[in-house]
Amino acid sequence: LHTAPFISTPLETVDALVEDVAKFVCVVESYPEPEITWTRNSIPIRLFDTRYSIQRNGQLLTILSVEDSDDGVYCCTADNGVGAAAQSCGALQVKMRPKITRPPVNVEIIEGLKAVLPCTTMGNPKPSVSWVKGETVVKETARIAVLDSGNLRIHNVQREDAGQYRCVAKNSLGTAYSKPANVVVEVFARILKAPESQNITFGSVVTLRCTATGLPVPTVTWLENGKAVSVGSIAESVKDRVVDSRLQVYVTRPGLFTCLATNKHSKTFGAAKAAATISISAYSVCVCVCALVLHSKLYKGDTGYCSTYRGEVCSAILAKNALVFFNSSYADPEETQELLVHTAWTELKMVSSFCQPAAESLLCNYIFQECNPSGAGPAPKPVCRENCLAVKDLYCFKEWLSMEENSQKGIYKPGLMLLALPECNRLPSLHQNPSSCTHIPFFGKMAQAADWTCYSGNGQFYQGTANVTASGIPCQKWSDQAPHLHRRTPQVFPELFDAENYCRNPGGENERPWCYTKDPAVTWEYCSVSPCGDALLSLGTRKPSGETLNLPLPPPFSPTYSMTVIISIISSFALVVIFGIITLVCCRRRKQWKNKKKSETPTLTTLPSELLLDRLHPNPMYQRMPLLLNPKLLSLEYPRNNIEYVRDIGEGAFGRVFQAR
Repeated sequence: LHTAPFISTPLETVDALVEDVAKFVCVVESYPEPEITWTRNSIPIRLFDTRYSIQRNGQLLTILSVEDSDDGVYCCTADNGVGAAAQSCGALQVKMRPKITRPPVNVEIIEGLKAVLPCTTMGNPKPSVSWVKGETVVKETARIAVLDSGNLRIHNVQREDAGQYRCVAKNSLGTAYSKPANVVVEVFARILKAPESQNITFGSVVTLRCTATGLPVPTVTWLENGKAVSVGSIAESVKDRVVDSRLQVYVTRPGLFTCLATNKHSKTFGAAKAAATISISAYSVCVCVCALVLHSKLYKGDTGYCSTYRGEVCSAILAKNALVFFNSSYADPEETQELLVHTAWTELKMVSSFCQPAAESLLCNYIFQECNPSGAGPAPKPVCRENCLAVKDLYCFKEWLSMEENSQKGIYKPGLMLLALPECNRLPSLHQNPSSCTHIPFFGKMAQAADWTCYSGNGQFYQGTANVTASGIPCQKWSDQAPHLHRRTPQVFPELFDAENYCRNPGGENERPWCYTKDPAVTWEYCSVSPCGDALLSLGTRKPSGETLNLPLPPPFSPTYSMTVIISIISSFALVVIFGIITLVCCRRRKQWKNKKKSETPTLTTLPSELLLDRLHPNPMYQRMPLLLNPKLLSLEYPRNNIEYVRDIGEGAFGRVFQAR
């Protein structure tokens, strides 16, 4: 008799270890013999799959080498065409001994920072993770914790955290140990004892002491007035990671001595430094010199005194015989302030040629401030806010920004480490009270060099009334911030005072006079102002002073001269016609090409800008031609031409990153 299939041994749950053999038995009773098929998670198992073996007419399924991915529900289905097919299902649970897939590695960490030691594991059941330091189990504290991922996190690393660590993964099937990883705790250089300032007699031998610590043990160097010490003896000793350095010098002049402690972490965290001044006491100087010095210290007060500048560094910048302020907080104010300027002056040789003269002028007037004698005593007259902002925001924008970032990180160049950057916004304004601040002459050259009908050089001192760009767009007022925001305001640049919307070149940063336009789509353009050399070639042009140019009269006409003129005119006309035809043909072909391209891709409107994309470093990840995006998304995009490039920061998986304002 024909009978429908019946499974007499239903499938059960099978536990198996990775790489073990797992078997499912599906005994079927029926007549005629049924066709048996197998599935895993409802997906048929193919007969030619070499990972499986199907035997006994399909009643035995063998997984030859179990893998972690073999977890799932396995079903056998028997069908012989008589009645309904029979089916039975069972589960395979893959068990796995603990395995550490990402062990901890050796690490060097700075004291006080955070350390994370990785320990990624696999296993079924999921293994628990613990850590061992040396032979002792690591206990969790407020600083030390084992994360759910198995990683060991140590906050505020201390020297006692150094040692050899292993992670341990454990479940019911076994235990796995990682290879040991060494944690080395290092310390950036710092000064424990700074050298002390001293006031000594001429020709004395003085010893300056500086102690520093760090891991690795730091190297101590000495600077005199910002340069390496050239004379004197240095003795050093090292004990318990502390280096004791002693400098012995024979003193014949005042000086500023700096102790610098550095190790391999100084590039990141900056060098540790401490300074001391060595001054020569007054009684060692002859009486006549003392009398001369006392006579030159005019208007002496508690905080300082007014005196003429007798140094060398700023002699070409400061006005002759002008009174400047010397701060009495220094043992020798005149010598110390001169040393400060001298050390910083060397560093300014490295900046751009556009920045250097402005920075030097600001430096001299900032250190040697104009002295303002009054009934209450001498007082320094600070530089004007507008002059300071001109250096910060235009002439030395990148250099100033770099110094601000480095000072926040504690990184200083040797010549600038004792100088603090001026806080420009706290200085008095030239426009609010001209008598309250010192106007630096470098920013006031305009009066004697102004041009009115043409421009000389780069047009920085052009003071004419042209107010339309070369393409005919009206100029935006310099005092306005619409339609274009900018930092070139009359409050910063004297040449923009009463400039209305006339073409100018503030600061001389561009090639010729220009202006911001009233067209929102065009940020700025050059103006059609003639150079003074070209303007003088035309008859009737007058100099600003009113002198008439005496140009030679043309030669008398002759037949030969007339024929030459006629031939020249005809030739010129023919050339103009030929050029016009060529231009017309080119324009028509260009128009046809544009129409063809417009049907293929969206057009890209070129926006004139202070930020030219072609000047940036090439970035293959940046799509120059916009795609067909949702207009709502396009409206959210910040205009790239309204930012000012500062510097590159780095590059990641999705493109280049740069800093901008």
